Amino acid sequence: MKTIPVKSIKGAYKIVVGKGILARSGSLLSGLFRPGARILVVSQTGISRYARTVAEAITRKGFKVSFHTLPDGERAKSGKELFRLLHVLLAKGFERKDGIVAVGGGVVSDLSGFAASVYLRGIRYVNVATTLLAQVDSSIGGKTGINLPEGKNLMGAFHPPALVISDVGVLDSLPAKELCASLAEVVKYGVIRDARLFRFLERNAGRILEKNAAALERIVTDSACIKAGVVSRDEYETKGERMILNYGHTFGHGIENAAKYRKIVHGEAIGIGMAMAAHLAAEIGICSPEFVRRQLALLKRLGLPVAVDNLKIRSATVLKAMMRDKKKAGGRLRFVLPERIGKVTIKTGISAGELRNILRLFGAR
Repeated sequence: MKTIPVKSIKGAYKIVVGKGILARSGSLLSGLFRPGARILVVSQTGISRYARTVAEAITRKGFKVSFHTLPDGERAKSGKELFRLLHVLLAKGFERKDGIVAVGGGVVSDLSGFAASVYLRGIRYVNVATTLLAQVDSSIGGKTGINLPEGKNLMGAFHPPALVISDVGVLDSLPAKELCASLAEVVKYGVIRDARLFRFLERNAGRILEKNAAALERIVTDSACIKAGVVSRDEYETKGERMILNYGHTFGHGIENAAKYRKIVHGEAIGIGMAMAAHLAAEIGICSPEFVRRQLALLKRLGLPVAVDNLKIRSATVLKAMMRDKKKAGGRLRFVLPERIGKVTIKTGISAGELRNILRLFGAR
């Protein structure tokens, strides 16, 4: 079991990575909540067995456990579900010393964390990450939120978890499509900060896709360490460093929105977004064609789509969605673009014409 520290203005916390550690959730939570505290375990239907394992472990430590189930998919990240969860906390008499344990992927942690941030002006929550995407990215850093019709994560708060538990053993049951999609974020970490991780992915793609436990633990640990370092230094995205975690996301979020969050999942959109960002960087002379080739080859080898041909989306629709990006400054989009493997830079002033050309090159109408 590996422990990764994360600094936060609201209190330092730890990420715990290992295999078979769900059953140790009770011990890991001890000390975070008062003895006998109420704990609401929040999950979704497909992961109820993991929620029960966690609940049994923390019940044995004397906590009073109850359950709350969210709808499956992104529709759970809505105002309706946020208020439903808040009313459950209120009806069960939760106080400030009680807490939430979110068992699941990014949808569960985003909604649960946002509810925790606003209920009684803030209670503690723990993320038990059961997807690769959550283990390497969404469970870490304290970004919480819900979606609005206009776009993803447009309402939320910075509210760090009290603990993150990442059991790589649960990834054995992860569907192949979800595993592949999640690997886009791991590729991202290699591009933005760690050339060794990028090379490991190139050399071990087969083992990773076969769910080799040692390979999975390596990429989860390395990715979590990178994100922990970035968010510890720039928790509220005020210094510029945390912006690099957005590599591929400006294009990716626009693609998701234009596709109405159908036919494509988040990680797939981010993979395409990274392919677009790399091509844009090469066109304006920031990175080499060789970088574009290597990244594209790795994305394909990991089973990720690299074009939007099958989505039948319009470039104008994607651009409109991109202009609602939260990372805008002075009304201008900011792009994270690669210089080489392990190093990226932030660029503004990319014209709509250039963006439209990139989108069309990758299959948008």
